[in-house]
Parts: sequence; C-alpha cells; structure tokens
Amino acid sequence: FTEKLDKESMKFFNKVCDMSFSQQAVAFLNAYWSEIGNQAEFIFTLAYHQIIESDMKGKKIIYHHLYEEGNNVDFDMCLYYYEQLFKKTQKMAKQFPDSEYKNSKPTMMTALKRKAFLKKVDVNFDGRISLLEILIDQYKEHANPADFCKRSMERPDEHPEIRKARIALENVNKSIKKYEAEKFRLNKGSKLPGVKGLRMKNELAQLDSSKLKDDLNYNLIKAQAAVRKASKKYGGAYTPPPKGMKTDGKNDSVDTSAKGSLWWLERDLKEKNEKYGRKNSK
Repeated sequence: FTEKLDKESMKFFNKVCDMSFSQQAVAFLNAYWSEIGNQAEFIFTLAYHQIIESDMKGKKIIYHHLYEEGNNVDFDMCLYYYEQLFKKTQKMAKQFPDSEYKNSKPTMMTALKRKAFLKKVDVNFDGRISLLEILIDQYKEHANPADFCKRSMERPDEHPEIRKARIALENVNKSIKKYEAEKFRLNKGSKLPGVKGLRMKNELAQLDSSKLKDDLNYNLIKAQAAVRKASKKYGGAYTPPPKGMKTDGKNDSVDTSAKGSLWWLERDLKEKNEKYGRKNSK
C-alpha cells in the first residue's frame, strides 16, 4: 500500500470501485488468480456475501428482492463487516480450515484500532470502503493497488462469450427478484382474514407452477447454456490451483486473466441453481 497511484491508475482504480461488489471481486480474482485462486471459495461464500449483508444493514434493507447490489460501505458498516466475518470464520472453521484459508481470515481488532486501520485501507480517500480495497489489503502479501491496476489495465477486454454468460446471469437475478417480490406479497396477503387471504394463500401454494417461476427456470437454463459455452470455449470449468502452486497459463486454453470470471460465473450459477432450479425427481 506504500506505492502511490498515478493519475491514470487512480482513475482506473476508482472505475473498478464504482462497479458492483461481485464485479470488484471478479476483477481482483482475474488479476491474482495464479496467487489467490485457491481462496476464491472463501471470497465468494464469506467475504462477498458478508459485504452485501453489511451494505443492506447500512441501507436498512431487510429483503433481498428490494436490494440493488452496492459498491462500497461507510466505515461503521465496514467495522460491522469485519466483526461478522471474524465470527463466521470461527463458526465455519471446518469448512474453511486455517491450513487452507488462514490468509483469507481477518485478525480481531478493537473498534478504535480497526477504524484507524480502515483509513489505510481506503486507497482513494473517499471515506468509503469497497470490496476491492478490502481484498487488496487482506491479500497484501501478493497484491497492492498499483500492481492491481497494472495487471488489470494490461489484461484483454472481456471475452464475448463470458460477457454473454454474465448478462444471462443478470437476467436470472432479475427473474429471482420478481419471483421473491411476488412470494413476499402473497405470503403477506395470505395472512389476511376472509376470502382475500384464502385466495392469496392459494396463489402462494401455486407459485412454483406460475409463469414467474417458468420464466425463472427458462432464464436459469439459458444461463447454464451460456456459462457452459464460455467454459468450453475458454478452457472448461476451473478449480483453483493447489495451495502454493502458481500457474503461468502457458498450457491453458485461456489466459489466467479470465479464470476468475469463469470461476465466479460457475459458482454463482451453482448457488442460484441449488436454490431456484428445478428439483431432481427421485
């Protein structure tokens, strides 16, 4: 964090920080896949989901269907982020053991010390903390702002098939919001007395066979096809390199700068499929 960013690099850094949390995480993984790809599951499952929870808390949003993914949090919500992340790493110690994920886990600090620490994490001095800034600090053994900008500015543009897959997943997100909004409306209405309550209760019971659910299933299938095509075209499904092992991409059908994108698409789709996809009949 000691190397200052020049004007062009700072402009680029701010551009990435203005992206959604997920896009920031992908940009970081693309830049440091060889060194940090084996921490991708931690970043997705804990860091990414916790920053969203913290942002929702800061915005006083309870329900996910009312939430638009943000890009930064204030210092107070960042303190909350670290507190909760520390607790979750302890609760999920078996899933994320120190032997594999020690470098991803935050150290416990007092609120006063953490606030002073956050001023150093705030690379662009805007009084807000992005997920990108958190990740660069957490993995400072490998990353720093200047190096991130250099690597990212040199990488090729997003592959067309990866862009199509990303857009397909965005359409899935839109369908999920519509489905969850209707589910919330019907669930609330089903508690009303009389005929109206009974009607909404019946509609709620039939929601999974409604057009909304059909549209969601359709978009999930389209996203699966798009992600599969991108993975096949640019190197197949990726698993992070073994701990301590670095890859130079020479023998891969896609350069390492796109591996973070592919991994994230597949992991995000897997999570959505498990929650909203058609259940396999036994």
